[in-house]
Amino acid sequence: MHSVLSSTTLLVSVLATSVLASPQYGDSSATTTASSSAASMSGVHQVQVGPGLTFSPDSLTAAEGDWVEFTFGSGHSVAQSSFDAPCVPLASGAGVYSGFPNDGDVWRFQVNSTDPIWLYCSKVGHCEGGMSLVVNPPDNQNTLDAYKAASANANTSSPPTVQGGVFGAASDSTSSNSTSSGSSTTSGSSASGTSSATGTAASTSSTGNAANSNVARDTLFAAGALVGAVAALL
Repeated sequence: MHSVLSSTTLLVSVLATSVLASPQYGDSSATTTASSSAASMSGVHQVQVGPGLTFSPDSLTAAEGDWVEFTFGSGHSVAQSSFDAPCVPLASGAGVYSGFPNDGDVWRFQVNSTDPIWLYCSKVGHCEGGMSLVVNPPDNQNTLDAYKAASANANTSSPPTVQGGVFGAASDSTSSNSTSSGSSTTSGSSASGTSSATGTAASTSSTGNAANSNVARDTLFAAGALVGAVAALL
């Protein structure tokens, strides 16, 4: 009988040790990885319109997708012509035109090819006075100086409508979009991720620990009942 009791006690001890040593569901860790895409802004080439009959700089090289951004002095505009017809808008309503913005206004257009873009101020007398610039000057005799020389005998005119560009600095637009997008995406993801990850972990941990506690308790109760039964037989 003593041998049976010893064996039973040993069995109970092994069961208790096994239950207590088993891993708890709540001890596992969850890793949440948040990724963000970096906002990249195309190259921005800044040009000062005025003072006087000047664009500064009056020649620049821009890649496709870059922005040419103009900060205006009062009484000036930006219009596009061909090299062969300086100070006259491109035919068929093509090209860009800023109108006459207020002093300090910013207007920009995006470069869609690396072909030369000839630009001028369409206020009467300004283009004739040499107020012009070129984006992506060609490697031939069609120079800005040649364009300005031909402009002296031109009759400046303006396109009928503002077109081909947008008002506002590219940096302001990108910053606003990035902040808005980043704020809603990051905050939303963070809030959702934190709520989801933390809530799930807490729920899983709590549920897992409770379940394991119940299993351990029930096993120990069963073992105690077994020991009691054996003791009663003895």
